[in-house]
Amino acid sequence: MRDPADEDALTWDGDDALHAPRTPPPRLIDDTAAARGGAASGGSVALLVLGVLGGVAVLETVFWFRSAFELSIAASLSPGAGTPLELAAFALNVAGRALAVLAPVVWFVLVAWRIRVPSRRLILLALGAMLLVPWPAILAMT
Repeated sequence: MRDPADEDALTWDGDDALHAPRTPPPRLIDDTAAARGGAASGGSVALLVLGVLGGVAVLETVFWFRSAFELSIAASLSPGAGTPLELAAFALNVAGRALAVLAPVVWFVLVAWRIRVPSRRLILLALGAMLLVPWPAILAMT
C-alpha cells in the first residue's frame, strides 16, 4: 500500500497554477495556402510542367552527349605532342565537354531542389531549358 505522505513529497504548494501554455496541435495538412485560394506546392499543373521540363533536361543532356562525341569534333580530342600548353588545352577541352553534357541535369536538379517558390522554380527551369539548348547537335542535324 502507498502512503499518502509519499505523494505529498512530489508536489509543491501552488503547482496547480503552473501549467504548460496551451498550444494548438500540429497541422498535418497545410490548409493555409488552400484557404487563400492557391495550393502550397504549386498544384498538379506545376507538377506536370516540372515533369516536362525534367524530360527536356534529359533530352538536352542526350543531345549534348551526342554533340560532344561526334566524329568531326572527336578528331580534335587529342593531347597533341605533349607540351604543357597542349596538355592544358586538352584538359580544358575535356572539362568543357563534360560540363556541357552535365549542365542541363545539374541545372534541373539544383533549381528543383533549392528553389521553394513554385512560380520562381518553373521560371528558372524554363530559362535554363532555353539557355542550355544543344546548338551543336541541332545544327548538325540540318
